[in-house]
Amino acid sequence: MNLNHDETTVGAVVVRKDAQGAIHAAYESVQRRAVGPDELLIAPAYMGICGTDVEQLHGRMPETFVINFPHTLGHEWSGTVAAVGEAVTGFAVGDRVLGHGHLGGNDWFGVTHDGAMADEFTVPARMCFPIPDSVSTKTAAVIEPFVCVFTALRKIGGVTAGDVVHVYGLGAIGLSAVIQAHVAGATVVAFDPSPLRRELAEKLGAQLSVNPLDPEPLADRVAAEIGRPLADIVVEASGVPSAQSMALESADDDGRVLLMGVSTPRHEPARLGLVQQRNLTVTSSTGAPPPVWPAAIRYVEKAGIDLRPLVSSVYPLTQAAEAIEAAQKPGQEVKVLLTPDAALASGSQT
Repeated sequence: MNLNHDETTVGAVVVRKDAQGAIHAAYESVQRRAVGPDELLIAPAYMGICGTDVEQLHGRMPETFVINFPHTLGHEWSGTVAAVGEAVTGFAVGDRVLGHGHLGGNDWFGVTHDGAMADEFTVPARMCFPIPDSVSTKTAAVIEPFVCVFTALRKIGGVTAGDVVHVYGLGAIGLSAVIQAHVAGATVVAFDPSPLRRELAEKLGAQLSVNPLDPEPLADRVAAEIGRPLADIVVEASGVPSAQSMALESADDDGRVLLMGVSTPRHEPARLGLVQQRNLTVTSSTGAPPPVWPAAIRYVEKAGIDLRPLVSSVYPLTQAAEAIEAAQKPGQEVKVLLTPDAALASGSQT
């Protein structure tokens, strides 16, 4: 799709809700915004399609999550500073940057306010961070789910080399959990129906990957190959009710169960008595608070973590509808990114 833009308009992926309540996202022309005194103008390199973006489009976000229509989609991004507001310090034109999505309160970039899926966009400078020289622009675009996991694992006391960690759901969140547990030296078992994602989990450090839909009892399979059927830490990153129930089954005595998958609450049989019987700690974690980002970015830099393997496809921004459709095919994709058409054509991105 090619739209003609002049100096007053840019292309953006806009989410709209029609009179019948159906939600749609499409690339269209929008008014170009002036750069505010406290803002940066960003020329994006990559924009990630997050699971919550898809949940928005299907109307499956929790009732407490406010969405304003219409809005430009996207809260995972990396790019280059194209202009600097007059009151901004610490950034200059040409700097590589990434940003978080929390505007404060229950306001979110790409949800209640226009986000990053555009040929250019403005963002408050306070939400942005420099990309370290050793970190690729593509890795920077996938740091947001990594920071979510970094936050969550801190919340439950961290991971050590003595831990066995089970991870359910191998999207960007689950695979980030695999990476961080592996870097800590833990024994990692990954669960997902997708052969593509299971194979990637093993490349990223999982000692074993299992299809949770196989008829063989999971505990027997894990015990045979790992030597221990249950885990010290269980990360549930899919939001699928059956996986949430399985997460309790996977936890050993005094285990910690971390629920990270975002979904609308649905009924699912679960043996809740395990929480008391095994003295489990069950908690949840959603998002990545802004104060955590600098430490997580340093972690990626100092540990030399390359998140590019998580990216399975890069689509031009004008094909956002096709990219969103692809992102919903876990058997074929892991993480789908968008990039401006001109940047993809030049092949200059890293």
